[in-house]
Amino acid sequence: MADETHTIPEGVSPERPQRLPFVADRDVPLFRAQLTVALANHGIAMDAAQVTALVTHYHLLGESNNRFNLTRLIAPAEAVRWHYLDVLAALPCLTVPDLPDRWVDIGSGGGFPGLVLAVARPDWQFILTERRAKKAAFLRHCVAELDLGRRVQVFAGDIEPGTVRRALSFCGTDVSRETCGILARAVEDGPRRLPRLLRVSPFVSAAFWFGQEDARALASRLPPTWELRQHHPLPTGDRRAVILLTRRTN
Repeated sequence: MADETHTIPEGVSPERPQRLPFVADRDVPLFRAQLTVALANHGIAMDAAQVTALVTHYHLLGESNNRFNLTRLIAPAEAVRWHYLDVLAALPCLTVPDLPDRWVDIGSGGGFPGLVLAVARPDWQFILTERRAKKAAFLRHCVAELDLGRRVQVFAGDIEPGTVRRALSFCGTDVSRETCGILARAVEDGPRRLPRLLRVSPFVSAAFWFGQEDARALASRLPPTWELRQHHPLPTGDRRAVILLTRRTN
């Protein structure tokens, strides 16, 4: 899993001034205003309760970021663009029929994409996985504060071919009867790691990959039972995209 603290999105210069600390009274109102504008500009429909939940998450993210690094992109404008809009702009892809209703976020970090999608898709269940103890604790705190505990769980540990079944079972998923999907964003060596998970996990039926426009590289490594079903450019960078992979049914 890539560390979001050191991940530089497309279009962001590595030569940045020193990051200002998060100040709630200043940053939270700016974030709400800029998030509202971004949602309207990109035609993303969210109700008032969902917007408030995302603002609360940003508030929690900022406060925790002052104590330990969850992300280097915490200023309101950059957080809206590179974190929240980067995830929410993928919502059109999530309306494809026959997708599973349980998703495993590989390396959720500060809650991207899994926690944001949990707010946007109240009909789905999510397992947020995170190997770093402090980040896992932060995710549990967010789940509690946002009252998402009935359908969002946190697993503290790595998700690899040998551990995914144990992680799902730990979170109450019966892999003998249920299928699930995988969410991947800023995953270290994703074009190699994700196909390994898909190949050995028959209970995984779909995957969303958020990243640079490397769909062709990823598709070339897919197991033969999988296919690239959708490729959706994201508005946050010239090469940002989300792709949907699904298991073939024939």
